[in-house]
Amino acid sequence: MSMYEDRALEVEPSGREVVETARDAGADVARTATDEAKHLVREATDQAQRVSTDVKHRVRDEVDRQHRNVADRVGAFAEELYTMAGDQPQTPARELVRTLAVRSSAFADYLDKHGPEAVLTELQAFARRHPARFIAAAVAAGFVVGRVGKGLWQNERHGSPS
Repeated sequence: MSMYEDRALEVEPSGREVVETARDAGADVARTATDEAKHLVREATDQAQRVSTDVKHRVRDEVDRQHRNVADRVGAFAEELYTMAGDQPQTPARELVRTLAVRSSAFADYLDKHGPEAVLTELQAFARRHPARFIAAAVAAGFVVGRVGKGLWQNERHGSPS
């Protein structure tokens, strides 16, 4: 055997070792990359759930705050109507204002006692049972709000100094 052949036989086992070591290292890198990817997905999922929960809580708090605000405003409106009705002589208009005050006060109490979900559920149930009445009430409420808004806007426009 020549000197080169002896060296080839010596190198051959170490070349196999290098190939096996490289293959094992590649498999380790692939496992590590897979584990890290799974960890990253878990972490992203956890963060998304935390953000989602935080947003739900914030929205819920805002809905509750707005619900209380509406209940307070309806109650204040009822008090103003009571004051208006008390200042007037016994007339049909006074009775109408008084009746509106009583109903507004009852509505404010209802809003105070029931959360936004209960109000929405009851409103949806009413709309399903009586769709024509619901639409008529919505149109009437829109008309009243529009007229009140227009009156306030005109009063503010004409009442402010120019």
